[in-house]
Amino acid sequence: MTRLTRTAFILMLAALLSLIPVSCGEGKGVTVMTEGGGPPSETAPVEESGGAQAGNSVLLVVAQEDFQDIEYDTVRKALAGAGFGVTVAAPEKEPAVGVSGTMVTPDLSLAEARASAYAAVIFIGGPGTPSLFDSRDAHRLAVEAAQEGKVLAAICLAPAILARAGVLRGRRATVYPSAAGELTAGGAQYTGAGVEIDGNLVTADGPEASEQFAQAVIQKLR
Repeated sequence: MTRLTRTAFILMLAALLSLIPVSCGEGKGVTVMTEGGGPPSETAPVEESGGAQAGNSVLLVVAQEDFQDIEYDTVRKALAGAGFGVTVAAPEKEPAVGVSGTMVTPDLSLAEARASAYAAVIFIGGPGTPSLFDSRDAHRLAVEAAQEGKVLAAICLAPAILARAGVLRGRRATVYPSAAGELTAGGAQYTGAGVEIDGNLVTADGPEASEQFAQAVIQKLR
């Protein structure tokens, strides 16, 4: 193989890798496209820290392991760009790790978080989300947000948390397709849409809907 042929092969392979779809409910190895359209470079995980004040901020809830990096990054950046503070909660205050290696130091544990302190409570999805399906604190947050009329949002597998918390009964909602049964079992009307809005409830079906999901939440907050 000549040097020119080898270079062309590498460029073609990089282009193909950039087209691999991201997943919400499957295992590790998610490919994240870079701004140039190619696959990400193999770098060490970057640790992020929250630190936003709770007064007029939004609460993002992530699993301790394997949350969906794309959903987290997209939603957080959109909220910050719109002028909202962001506080992050996870089951523990130890660093939470995304499926693609993003490390986030939570501001709060789920046990410490209270929906009344935030304009919205947003559950981020990813393969690690089932660890929160039966979390009492996650359910409490969802119920508090619903009862207090807050914006309540969830993406990917996370709408299943809301279904198990009992806050989707009679509501239109969507979720990653593999968890559709969770929504119907919880009394929701599963629509299968990329993003579904029902009053102050915003749900989305996966990382490809992240930007639309984030903008829908921002519109509800304004």
